[in-house]
Parts: sequence; structure tokens; C-alpha cells
Amino acid sequence: MFNKKSCIKHVIFFALLVVASLQTNAQDLKFNGGLQLKATLQLGNQNQALKLGVFGFGTANYNDIAIETGATIFINQLFKRHTVKNKGIGYGYDLFSLIGIGQNSNLLGSSISNLNTTLIINNKGDGGFNGFGFGLEKEYLPNGLKTFSPKRGSILMRFSNANHSINIAFLNDFRFGQLARGEGTDYAATGTLKVSYSEIGGDGLVYQIGLGIALFTPKADFSKSPDNSVNSDDGRKNVWYTLTPFEDLFYSNAYFFGTVQQNHFSGNLKLGYNSQRLGAYIQNTLHDGPGLNPRFPWNVRAKDKLFIEIEGSLIQNLGDVE
Repeated sequence: MFNKKSCIKHVIFFALLVVASLQTNAQDLKFNGGLQLKATLQLGNQNQALKLGVFGFGTANYNDIAIETGATIFINQLFKRHTVKNKGIGYGYDLFSLIGIGQNSNLLGSSISNLNTTLIINNKGDGGFNGFGFGLEKEYLPNGLKTFSPKRGSILMRFSNANHSINIAFLNDFRFGQLARGEGTDYAATGTLKVSYSEIGGDGLVYQIGLGIALFTPKADFSKSPDNSVNSDDGRKNVWYTLTPFEDLFYSNAYFFGTVQQNHFSGNLKLGYNSQRLGAYIQNTLHDGPGLNPRFPWNVRAKDKLFIEIEGSLIQNLGDVE
């Protein structure tokens, strides 16, 4: 179900930041924020969609203590998702907050968002932030892909100096108290790791480059004994069977990504490879640990495939941001 409480909390917090940024004159307490409307065309060999979204990001500073938070809601006309052709309407949200030290009113922290390939920037603001935080995201998929809509939590770290930022984001469907509220499903888009560098240039130019790894697995068939021979190391390891009709829906993308944004346009590219062997290695390492969980039947003999995705976005920023 849609996490109304969590979403409402983030939206209220962001709204307070924006309102306060317009009204406060306090010497030590400073607020900054922006709102972005966008339309995106996504093309690729795994995902294809038309997207409409609203992205808000704000910061609060008290002396050297800094907080930044973001919220996104979106709706998509899907044509292809997770390699499966699937026409229909999808929607979802992305929420995150970080706390640290520094002066981060240039809003470069917006670059840590996982679901956004666009950024909100204030060229007149100060840079500099070192901190960590948590996030939450969920995408609701239509038709036969509904089952692949689990909620994921994220652990976030950001280290910024002036107009430069290094971002680290780890997303998984794990649960960690009230902070990381994934659903613990161990299927669909289970794990993602992204490390990126973002920078504000002149004339409204901002760009981001990085590396990412993303894993996707189908749902295990718990009605059957985990005696699948695929990826079993010649029968030495327990391996699940998976549910039809998506029993072979595995991918593990290792990719480079880059974003260039200026004024009202943003372009994003993801380019890499989809490797079943890499996915098996990563997930086997986790499942063969102390928990002794059965593996998933990754086809380790499959050849690696190209992964490519291109996005172009038209954006309209509201407020004193670019």
C-alpha cells in the first residue's frame, strides 16, 4: 500500500522549508528550496516510457548543522519496464533526508536522488556538506508487473566542497528500524549501488557522472523444494525455482551514467552491460553467508548483453533556482 504517513511527513517538511525560506530573516537559521516540474522521454533496451513528475528539494542550516530533504512524485506511460513490454500507467514516489555539517544552500544535494535524472540548483547558494541519511522509494507497476512493485529503503552519503559533490547511494528492500523501510521481499529490483560526482558549472550548466550496479530477480516459488540445478555448483547449493510467467526475468546491470543539464533541458545516458554471472556472484555471496538462504537460478552460462538507456527531459523550475 502507498505509505501515506511517510509521504505526508516528507511533503510537509519540504513545504515548511520552502515557506520558511521566503519568510525567515533569522541570522543563524537559513532555509533554501526549490520545486521542479518535468516531462521526460525514456528510451532503452530495458525501459521505455513517457514520464511526468514533480521534484522538490530543500535545505535548512543552523550555524554548521545542515539538513536536506527531497520528495518526488511521478506518473508514467509505460511501454517497456524491466525488459518486459508492458503498456499501462505506472506511478510512484521517492523520499529522502540527510543530516550533516556544512552550508549547502546551492541545493547540489538534489543530485543524490535515485529516481531523478534532473537536478535542482541555486547558483547563488553556498556549497559544502558532509552527511548521511535515509530514503524510501516505491513504484507501482501496471498489469502483469504489479507483483514487482516492492518498496525499497536507501542509505545515503554525500560529501561536498563548494560546487562539487560526491554521492553514494545504496538501495535495497531491507528493513532497518524506522529509517530504512523496505519490504524485505528479496525479489524485483532488490539491490542498487550508485557512486557519482556532480558539479555546478557556469551559465546554468550542471553535470553528473557516476557508476552503478542494479540487480533484478523474479519471485521465488516457495511451494517447491529449493533443489533447482541451475546455479547450484553441481548440486552443492540449494537453489529456488521461480514463479511463471517471469521465471527467467533476471538482470544485473553494471553501467556508467552521465547527466548534462542547462536551463530547461536535461539529458541522461546509462551505458553498460547486463551480466547474469555478475548478478549470480553478488547474490550468491550474500545468500551463501551465515543465513544459508537458497540461491536464485541465475543463468551463469548466458552471454553478457548491452544495457543502454537515454532520457531527455524538459524542466521548469519554480523559485530562485536553475
